[in-house]
Amino acid sequence: MSFETAPSTPGRRGSSLGLRFAIAFLLGVVLVVGAGGGALFAYGQQYSGRVLPGVRVGTTDLSGLTPEAAGRALSDAYAPLGSGQLLLAGPDGELTVGYGELGRAPDVKMMLGEALAAGRQGEPVADLIGAPQTAIRGVILGAAVTYDPARLTAAVDAVAKTIDRAPVNATLALGKDGTYTTTPSVDGRVVDRAALAAAIDAAISPLDAPSEIRLDIPFTTGAPAITTADAEAATAAADRMAKDVVLTRGGDTWTIHGASIRKLISFAATADGGIAPVVDEAGIAPLLKPIVKAVNQTVKNAGYKLSGSHVVATGTSREGRTLDAAATQAVVLNVLTARQAGTPDGTIEPVVAVVAPAVTTEQAKAFAAKMRPISSFSVYYWVIVNNHWGGNIEAPATKINGTVVPAGGTFDFWKVVGDLRKLPGEGPGNAIEGGKITVTGAFGGGICTTSTTLFNAAIHAGMVPLARQNHNEFITRYPPGLDATVWIVGTAKQTMSFKNDTAYPILIQRTITHAGSKRWLTFKIWSVPNGRTTKITNTVIQNGPRAIDTVVKDPTKPVGYSYRNNAPADGAKVWVTVSIYDHGKLHWTKRYYSNYPAVKGVLVVGTKT
Repeated sequence: MSFETAPSTPGRRGSSLGLRFAIAFLLGVVLVVGAGGGALFAYGQQYSGRVLPGVRVGTTDLSGLTPEAAGRALSDAYAPLGSGQLLLAGPDGELTVGYGELGRAPDVKMMLGEALAAGRQGEPVADLIGAPQTAIRGVILGAAVTYDPARLTAAVDAVAKTIDRAPVNATLALGKDGTYTTTPSVDGRVVDRAALAAAIDAAISPLDAPSEIRLDIPFTTGAPAITTADAEAATAAADRMAKDVVLTRGGDTWTIHGASIRKLISFAATADGGIAPVVDEAGIAPLLKPIVKAVNQTVKNAGYKLSGSHVVATGTSREGRTLDAAATQAVVLNVLTARQAGTPDGTIEPVVAVVAPAVTTEQAKAFAAKMRPISSFSVYYWVIVNNHWGGNIEAPATKINGTVVPAGGTFDFWKVVGDLRKLPGEGPGNAIEGGKITVTGAFGGGICTTSTTLFNAAIHAGMVPLARQNHNEFITRYPPGLDATVWIVGTAKQTMSFKNDTAYPILIQRTITHAGSKRWLTFKIWSVPNGRTTKITNTVIQNGPRAIDTVVKDPTKPVGYSYRNNAPADGAKVWVTVSIYDHGKLHWTKRYYSNYPAVKGVLVVGTKT
C-alpha cells in the first residue's frame, strides 16, 4: 500500500467548523491557564472518542468528528479512487478489468485509525498537553488506497483462462485425391500469473494512479512436439518418396508407380520428437509381384541353321534371369529412404540371378560364316517292325536335327529328345532282354541306332565322350566297341552324352538316305575347324559264347508263316582305344571295354490250321 497526500476539495461546512473549533480551543487555553489542570482535563474529556481539532487527511479536515462522521467524510472525499480500469493487452487483443472488480477504494479504516491516534500519546498527562498542541499546530495525514487481494487473484485467473492453452500438434493425412493434407500446429500459452498480479499491484497501488492504465499481459509460449514446419518438411519428404521407382537392366525397365508407393507411406514420431514419413516394408513385396513375372525369363541362345551349303545365324540371344524379390525389395526400400533424406535417384537395378546365353547373337554372327562340316558318320538300318518301320530311329534323329551345342556345353541325349511318346512316328519296337530279342517289347525300340550314330560323329569331331554304354548284343552294323545304347526303365535311365570343350559352337545335322528297305542315317557336325583329330586304335575282338537258334510257334499265324525275328548273335569281348588330338597334341584318350553276351536267334513259325 502507498500513503501520500492527494488533493481533495473540502466542503464550506468543514471550513466553518474548523474555525469554530479553533476559537473554542483558544478559549479552552484561556480557561486552562485560568483554571489550571482541571480545565485541561475537562478539555480532553470534551474530544474523547473524536478526532482532535487540527487533524486533516490531505485537505479533508476531520477536527472533532466522531469516527462515523470522519469515515463518511473520508469515503466521500476519496471515492474517485474506486473509479477506473485496466486495459490488459494479450495475444488475442485487449481485456478490460475495472478498478471496482479488484476492490480498489480509499483505505478508510487505516486513514481513520491514524486520524484518531493523531495528538494522542496514550499517557494521560501527555495527552492533556498533546491535544492543545495538535489544535494549535495542526496535523496533516496522508491518504491511503487499498484493494482486495482475493479479487485480484480471481481477476488474474479469469484473464489466464482466456489465454492459457495447451500446444496442438500439426497433423498429416493422405487425402482422397492422393495428396497429403496438413493441419497447422498451434503454440501453447501460459500466463505468468504472479508477474501479472505484481504488475497490477504496482499499477493500482499508487494514490495518484490514473483512471486508465494499459499493461501487457506477461505469458510464455510452448511449441508443440510437431510444428507446422515439421509437418511441411515431412510432407515434402513423403512427396519425394512417392514417385515412380523405375528399375532398369540393360534396355529393359520396370516401374513401380508412385501412387502405389504413396499408399504405403504413413507418418510417425521421431526420436527427437519430430515427425517423418515411414514406409510399410511388407507392402513392397506385393508391388514386386507383377515385376517378377516381367523380369523373369529363360535364357535364350542364338542359333544356327543350314541354308544351302552354308550356316547362317538365327534368332536373338537373351540372358536368363530370375528376380531376387527379397533383395530387390531391400533395394527399393533403400531408394525410398534416400529420397526421404533428399538424395536424388541414380540408376536403380533389380537384383537378379543371371544365366548368360551360351551362344550370343554376336557370337553366332561371327562364327556362322566360318562353320564347315568337321565330321560325319553313317549307320544303315532296315525298315522293319523291330524299329517300328524306321520311326523309332528317324523320329529322335529329326528332333536332334539342328541342335546347337555351345562352346563349353554338353549334349545329353534324353534332355534333347525328351518324351518319346510325343514324337511323331515313335512306337513299340524290339528289346534285348535275357539273351533274346522281343519284337515289340519296348516303346521306341531301335532308338539306339540314333544314339550310336551321333556318338561316333561326335567323337570324330573332337567332342569329349561322357556317358556311353554298350548293347547287350554285338551288332555288326556298329563300329566294334563304340556302340552307345540308351534306354529308360521306370526311374532308371541310360543316356549318351558328350562335351564340346572347344572354343566354337557346333551344329548337328541329320540326313536320311533311302535305299529300298534299307536306309542310312547320317549325322554331320558343323563348326569352325577346331584343329582336332580322332584316332581309333588297338581294336581287339574276342569271341564269346556261341548263340543258339530257336523256333517259336505262333498259333495266331497260319501254317506256312515264317518270320526271322532275330538271327543268332554270338557273344564277344571288345577293346578299343579312342584318342582325340588338339592340333597334333593328345587332348583326351580312353580305352573302352565292352562285353556282349550271346543272343539267341528266333524264328517265328505259324501253327494255325
